[in-house]
Amino acid sequence: MNHRFLLRLVTNFAICLLTLSCFGIVLWVIDEIVGWDILPDAWSLLVRALLVAGGIIAFVMVIMNVMLSLALMAESNAARAALPNYVISRRLKRRVRRSLLAGVVAIALLLGGLQVINQVRAQSAVQAAEAKFYQNQIEMDQSVDQILDLFTPPLLEAIDTNTLAEKGQLGNLRKLLISIQSSFPQQPSMAILTPATQEPYKYTRIDTNTINANQQGQLYLSPKLYTSFPSEQETQVIEQLFSGKLSSPTEPLAGQVINNTVPSSWGVLKHEGQVAAVVYLQAGAFDDYGQPFQNQPPYRSNNRKFHHDGPDSLLSN
Repeated sequence: MNHRFLLRLVTNFAICLLTLSCFGIVLWVIDEIVGWDILPDAWSLLVRALLVAGGIIAFVMVIMNVMLSLALMAESNAARAALPNYVISRRLKRRVRRSLLAGVVAIALLLGGLQVINQVRAQSAVQAAEAKFYQNQIEMDQSVDQILDLFTPPLLEAIDTNTLAEKGQLGNLRKLLISIQSSFPQQPSMAILTPATQEPYKYTRIDTNTINANQQGQLYLSPKLYTSFPSEQETQVIEQLFSGKLSSPTEPLAGQVINNTVPSSWGVLKHEGQVAAVVYLQAGAFDDYGQPFQNQPPYRSNNRKFHHDGPDSLLSN
């Protein structure tokens, strides 16, 4: 191998490449940083790609230049010391080639094996996450069935007539909502949806955040009001529940009240044979150790979301 010829070739190529990179950097700075916008968008992207590729190639050329310079210095020192030339036998060359080939094959097999293992692990993680999702969903259905029976007749009457504060049931409802989070699995949160009595609103949502206390410690209700829902699918689900019919959304629905992309369930509260409210229960976003999820969304595996169809039957008190 003629190291002197290679050194000249690499040096000349590196100098030409660095010169072109300088012009490209000047154009990019004028176009992007100064803001003159002298290049079309397509050309701007092309200049960026060429600068990145040119920088990588120039760095490799510089490393090759240094290595070739060291090789020439070593040959010069060896010639001055009158060292004999080291001849590599054909047998050794064949062994080196076979070793290189075996190494390449081993690396390819290793990478392929790691890829297969990664896919198997990803599939196992998806299956485990899906099993946990539906197990939590079953627990939500069971919890709703028990929670609906916790509403006392005076509380049901106050919800039906929209007189929670007037009949002194606002504190009892707040205590019930808070106790549900600590009494049932998955630390669920509950929301109650009732028909609104004030035009033009159609629905009223009550949860722990809508029951507050003033400076005197007296509770007051500031419910969330809806004229309608952004999703037509959620609107149909709510209307069917208020008509006393089971609604099972088969598509993912992350609505204002109903969300079947997380373990959740819903049912209806009846008073004197009529549906007075829709009760929605959702599992809290907590891991197996009771800590809230921070770095990743819950109930998701490899960017795949799960969803369920709701309870198998209409849950009611």
